[in-house]
Amino acid sequence: MDESTSIQVATCLHVLADQETWNDEIWQSCYDLVGANLENSLLAYVYDDVIHYSGLFRSRNMFGFRVRPDQRELARYRQEFRDVATALRDSISLDEAQRKYGF
Repeated sequence: MDESTSIQVATCLHVLADQETWNDEIWQSCYDLVGANLENSLLAYVYDDVIHYSGLFRSRNMFGFRVRPDQRELARYRQEFRDVATALRDSISLDEAQRKYGF
């Protein structure tokens, strides 16, 4: 992945992590960028979490009513997105990022 794409993906992940409410356009943009660059081990690592993150906002209870996302779970995903974005900008490997950020 070239540096320009890496910066674009990192920026998108940071924007997604900073959203206070659900934004389908930003999520879709990140999902598309991450999915198009799965040859990068960091992005392959975070791909499933980008998918699961959207599910937090679409969850329903047993009566079919939407439920609010768990704030602790949101915070965990958001921190991971920020850490992956930083690792992309710093051009470090998945192994190094896992050691540095503990994911």
